[in-house]
Amino acid sequence: MNKPFEKNFGIITQHDFLKLRNIRVLIVGLGGLGGHIANNLVRLGVMSIDMCDHDAFEITNLNRQLFSSHATIGQYKVDVVKASLLAINPDINVNIDAVRVQELDDHVFDNIDLMIDAVDDIATKLYLEHVACKHGKPLLHGAVAGWYGQIGLVMPESYLLQELYQGKHQGLERILGSPTFTPAVVASMMTCEFVKYIMGHEQALINKIMMIDLLNHDYRVLLEHQPEKSVRKEKRSW
Repeated sequence: MNKPFEKNFGIITQHDFLKLRNIRVLIVGLGGLGGHIANNLVRLGVMSIDMCDHDAFEITNLNRQLFSSHATIGQYKVDVVKASLLAINPDINVNIDAVRVQELDDHVFDNIDLMIDAVDDIATKLYLEHVACKHGKPLLHGAVAGWYGQIGLVMPESYLLQELYQGKHQGLERILGSPTFTPAVVASMMTCEFVKYIMGHEQALINKIMMIDLLNHDYRVLLEHQPEKSVRKEKRSW
């Protein structure tokens, strides 16, 4: 059963692998970041994934979105990604919603353990932070623009994204675009933070936002909040 994942066991213990198998993740946004993250999580051994995206693939997605192709243009991203993930591991449980995250029923958030922000709209990112806080869920945040990206693990009641995006209504991606390589790199770094969080590593970017500058290879923490003890000891079912 573990053979497809045995190359991960150099850094992941059997105990951590069981955590990965038991966690239920919600990925919001299946574009450049979300597609790569979904692929990474399934190949790690995550067995339960919910995905939400109202968009269909377009020709402008071909430069960076993992599951886009000429054959999938016009198809809903959730349908294409679900089929692709099941082709990797037919035993996973995948639930999809081809709607905006604001349209999801509230009970969806109660049934997941960790939320992943892979959208590019600032208002939606802030909505995700609000929902994550309301339901007591950690939020793995990511964003990309040109050579740059940012990642972090936002714990309930920290409101780190509110501080980060205060007064901003439009991301840099509108100006700098999203090249082929940046989403893949940032998605992989988000996956790394996901693994560190699952394993309880102190190095995880908990309540920190790290800026990624691929042009100059500069990686630095821009924002950092010290979480309350109650936040550090959030209930986990996995």
